[in-house]
Amino acid sequence: MDQAKTAAWYRTGVTIFVAAMLLAQAATLPVTATHSTFLRDRAYPILEYPMYAPAHYEGERVTASWLLEGVLADGRTISISTEQLHVDIFEFVNIVQAGLHGNATALGTLRELIRAHVPAAEQIRQLRIKNYPIKVTRDGPQSLPAEVVMTIALQPAS
Repeated sequence: MDQAKTAAWYRTGVTIFVAAMLLAQAATLPVTATHSTFLRDRAYPILEYPMYAPAHYEGERVTASWLLEGVLADGRTISISTEQLHVDIFEFVNIVQAGLHGNATALGTLRELIRAHVPAAEQIRQLRIKNYPIKVTRDGPQSLPAEVVMTIALQPAS
């Protein structure tokens, strides 16, 4: 082959590669535009990664995580961790956030996880979901006091 043909093949190959990358980028648009979890859960590896989350600015209050607290019959409180519930942090956040939006299935799942995995779960009368907020500063995140966001009554297992 002469140089002209080699250069033409090279340009064609680069053009095909660039076009394929642009099509791959465009293929993520329906997933990003859809706010239901159906496409997001089934379109792996085309996911919304946290790095694509909206920007946060100085002075803004951000919920960093969620905390669970059980209130016993005598008024004492116990902390309930994700390790106790035997779920990973992503599943935990999904369940809690769905519960906060009134999803009865998520709240039922949370109750069942507590009954199955938390010691002395039969003594817990209330479940408190608390936010773990931080404030964005130039010097890094600053912890803020946690607040109870939702209280769920737990009936003793019958």
